[in-house]
Amino acid sequence: MNYSEKYYSFIDLEKLKSKYFDDRSLISGNFDKIIVIGIGGSSQGSKAINSFLNEDRVIYFDNLNFYFINKTLNSINLEKTGFIFISKSGATSEILTLFDYLVGELENKINISNHFFTITEIKSSPLHDLSVHKSIGIIEHDKDIGGRFSIFSSASMIPGFMFNEKFVTSFFIGAEEGESGDRMALAVEKAKLITSPVLKNINAILVYGDELIETANWLKQLYAESLGKKGEGFMPVVSQMPQDQHSLMQLYIDGPKNIFFEILSMQYRESNFINLTLNNHRDAMFSTLKQQDLTITPLGKIQEFSEKSISTLGEFFYAKMVEVIQLAEILEIDPFTQDAVEIQKNFLK
Repeated sequence: MNYSEKYYSFIDLEKLKSKYFDDRSLISGNFDKIIVIGIGGSSQGSKAINSFLNEDRVIYFDNLNFYFINKTLNSINLEKTGFIFISKSGATSEILTLFDYLVGELENKINISNHFFTITEIKSSPLHDLSVHKSIGIIEHDKDIGGRFSIFSSASMIPGFMFNEKFVTSFFIGAEEGESGDRMALAVEKAKLITSPVLKNINAILVYGDELIETANWLKQLYAESLGKKGEGFMPVVSQMPQDQHSLMQLYIDGPKNIFFEILSMQYRESNFINLTLNNHRDAMFSTLKQQDLTITPLGKIQEFSEKSISTLGEFFYAKMVEVIQLAEILEIDPFTQDAVEIQKNFLK
């Protein structure tokens, strides 16, 4: 079925916006900080939003890092901190481990029923049932929206705009701009690259502006999990620039010719020497890739983001999800499954 003929709940913007405002009201408490306990798509969307906004009041426990977790707990005012656990299935091993650990560490220090919140499907699962047992508030995770496609759902919107709700309307306005664009040409462009006789199977995402690193990481997951099936897809690699110019540029320019490039760039308001030098390096890299006849997508352009222009970010997220769906149609694969991930889970003890 063609993309335009099918309904996708994760881009039903009016429904998602309405649900977000309803769900947001369920997070009670006057918190100075929020800790998000999620992994992969459960946390990456909101992490990209907060990074773009330079919001440091939202902290992420999105890996099993004992030292970082304890250092953080010892450095914050627990009475002014909320904890949001996110797992669509309610059975994510890492989240259950962190839930158990944090309950054990904190239930004698704070009233966890006032400080802990869970976003998960409303069905029996370890996380759902433990939350009920501990009288922890539960916000429903839409059963039809997977993690990497959840950027406009409450799972990403609540932690993403916890301290910046004034930007929510602009974020959705930007998404509507992405809705109006024709993305098929971009999908066809990538399909030709990864299926042509001169195979391009590595996508180097060059990031100029640290605010966009987590956006690139979101894109990496979207590409890899949605398209890496049945021998199809490509390997996305995130490069923090200009730092990686001093480690990877030699290979990028003169190594194997199976690499194609995307450039994400911040446009800063302040015209200082640091920002000017960053832009100079970006322009020099762009010109180098062009001069060496190396492929830049989309359509040979730099993807630019104005500082604090959250509408641009909303448009980007929407457009990339649509592009991936259309690319999956061309490749005749299902972008919403990730069956190979289950192989590793079978070995967990």
